[in-house]
Amino acid sequence: MAFSEAMSVFSSAAYEVVSLVWMELAMFGVAALVYLAFMGIPFMGPKKKTISGSEQKPQKSAAQEIYRQWQQAKKGNGELPGGLYAVVTCMRELGKPSSQIELELRTALGGEASEKILPGIEQLPAAMIRDDAIDVLPMVLRLLEDFGRPADVATYASLMAAQLRRRDYTGVAATASKLPSASLTPKMLAILATAAASRKELDEVLRHLSHLPIAEEGSRCALSSAGAGQILMLATKEQRTDEVKAELQRIGAQIKETKGMEGGQNMDVQRSLSSIKAFARNKDLPSAAAVFDRLKLSGVSMRPQVYNCYLDACVQCGSTSACLKLFEEMKQLGYIDVVSYNTMLKAYLASNRMEEARALVKEMSARGFPANKVTYNELLNAKVASRDRQGMWAIVDEMLGAGLKVNLITCSILLKSLSERSGESDVARVMALVDDLEESIDEVLFSSTVEACIRIKQLGMLSQFIDAQKSKGIFRKISAPVFGVMIKAFGDAGNVHQVRDLWAQMQENQVKPTAITIGCVVEALVINRRGEEAWQLVQEQLRCEDRKSMINTVVYSTVLKGFAVSKRIDKVLSVYKEMRANSIACNTITYNTMLDACAKCNAMEKAAQLLEDMKELNVEPDIITYSTIIKGYCMSGEIDLAFSVLKEMKSDGHFEPDEIMYNSILDGCARQRQVTESLKILDEMQASGIRPSNYTLSILVKLLGNARRLGQALQIVEDLSKQHGLRPNIQVYTCMIHACFQNKRFERALSVYESMIQEGCRADEKFYSVLARGCLQLHHPSQAIEVMRAAYKLPSSMSSGPGVVGVEGFDELCSKLKASGE
Repeated sequence: MAFSEAMSVFSSAAYEVVSLVWMELAMFGVAALVYLAFMGIPFMGPKKKTISGSEQKPQKSAAQEIYRQWQQAKKGNGELPGGLYAVVTCMRELGKPSSQIELELRTALGGEASEKILPGIEQLPAAMIRDDAIDVLPMVLRLLEDFGRPADVATYASLMAAQLRRRDYTGVAATASKLPSASLTPKMLAILATAAASRKELDEVLRHLSHLPIAEEGSRCALSSAGAGQILMLATKEQRTDEVKAELQRIGAQIKETKGMEGGQNMDVQRSLSSIKAFARNKDLPSAAAVFDRLKLSGVSMRPQVYNCYLDACVQCGSTSACLKLFEEMKQLGYIDVVSYNTMLKAYLASNRMEEARALVKEMSARGFPANKVTYNELLNAKVASRDRQGMWAIVDEMLGAGLKVNLITCSILLKSLSERSGESDVARVMALVDDLEESIDEVLFSSTVEACIRIKQLGMLSQFIDAQKSKGIFRKISAPVFGVMIKAFGDAGNVHQVRDLWAQMQENQVKPTAITIGCVVEALVINRRGEEAWQLVQEQLRCEDRKSMINTVVYSTVLKGFAVSKRIDKVLSVYKEMRANSIACNTITYNTMLDACAKCNAMEKAAQLLEDMKELNVEPDIITYSTIIKGYCMSGEIDLAFSVLKEMKSDGHFEPDEIMYNSILDGCARQRQVTESLKILDEMQASGIRPSNYTLSILVKLLGNARRLGQALQIVEDLSKQHGLRPNIQVYTCMIHACFQNKRFERALSVYESMIQEGCRADEKFYSVLARGCLQLHHPSQAIEVMRAAYKLPSSMSSGPGVVGVEGFDELCSKLKASGE
């Protein structure tokens, strides 16, 4: 049978070759001679090397640039244009192991930019599952768990499904073990049963099946027919067919039983195709090739589907030479179809061989396979990746000209092309194509549109898009993480109305929120000074049994931050009391937030109890804890206690004082006018290797100016600037001018002003206000007028910087000038 099928395939292939030879032979001969003369023999080793090198260089360079931006973002400097998923992807491309990626993320979460980075990590699971990049997903889930924002059950279910596809049967069980057994859904139990069958553990299979619900009429069984067939095969081998069949019938599983040689061959082919796909996902081309070759030798019918599967594996593994070789073999066998051409096109585009890609599209049409939507989307994706705007729109025009309409994938690709630098016409055209889609928008395209609008900072456009989709029932399809992204974006932009509306849409469409989504809503309200509203929302969730567990440390800490900012120390302590009563863990960040509230509210007497609680609960203080306590004591005038905390911290040996801490103590001493102590602190600061900042200079100038030691104040600015390479900013110059007037040194104030202009320091409205008021105080109204003229870039006896600045309190100053008779 296999022999006769092979002969049939050979005959059909031969017939096609003969039918085409009369029109192609002459052209082929000439083309072959020209090709050999200019290109050499194809498929030689050196050529392969050149191609692979050119493929990898731009990718590696782009990855290195993203990694450089990440190093800056970790310190709180700059943004991540591609988001955190791009960072994780670039680290994987640079060959960093999962453990190192985890260390990078943990370090960032413990640093200055943690509040910015944590929401990005919360969005990683959905993106990884979408792109089947699950090798580092368990690590990300572990991180979220450690930082009090565990992923929802749906994320774990998607991970288990992906692990099953990759034949990671042990991984499926390990993922499920992280969840309470009561939270395992029927789909998850079905995945566990299928994985157990693959591990030949029939007892475990039956245990998982026993937890699946009894089949109801009209309902669909969670266990696939393929999974049921696999379980039944295992049961047959172990002679337990009746027992297993009864269980499968109980849950309503559909069992496909194959008979005879043909059924067995089909099953072998399907298993082989699954293996090839799994090896391709793991970039293991040798293993995929071994399966393919073994299948060829087995005598089964090698259909085009098998060749296309292996061709796609060659593309995924980045072996252009293997693709070309297989593609030629498929041509000879007559196995080429539109899928083959589109797969080969993907290979050319991945290696940036645009001319060959274009030639392949022409060849497609010549062989009777006109380009379809998949073809154009592949070409379009390549143009977007290379940032070829004109080429991108040329592909779209060509696609529309061929009578093909854009689809969901086309629009998703075009949305990726949009950035802050995109022109208005490009943005408008992309959004128009999205609006004109005949297909219903799915969650993927909706999410892509949301991300694009946020990326290009067009939240008004996003609001219009959301309003347009409301009537189409889209919100019933949108998951909680997508709502979380939108809520966060509108919260950051100060659009509280849209935040409330999105939260209401979630309730109306019965979208169950996750702990992350609730955290996003609470944070959006808090950063917009709606702390009381955020607290009420938390109370509402606590009254819902299925949401109570989502109110975690992070949510409570956000509420605490809101009340701390509004200086509601009573509310801060009330929330803290409720946390303790509900056994919600308080971490270092929680206590730092409350200590900061004590400092801002001048209530440091309440800080002592918080510190005692920290010791009792074994919550370790960090450098921010000590810095906050010292700042609080300094602000309340208790300098001795601040020094005591500093001494305790230094003797403990875990932390060294930093610039912020020294500046807090300096500021405290300045408030108490303790000049000698301040200068000792300055000496200690420099001896410790801590570089003073402009803020340090401002404090010292205020202190020495108040002490009537103007000369020393100006000299210390000059000395420290030279020693540490500082350039005094406008705040320092404003303090210097004020000190001059405070010490009744009018001429010296004007001299400082001229020096500032020569140094190129740009003045602001407050500076000119201080300078003009000082002139009036020392009875120089005419000079005050000259100052105001200089501020507005009008003709004046005084120098002025570039551009009009203006004067703070202009009308009040004019009134004083009139009163003085000027």
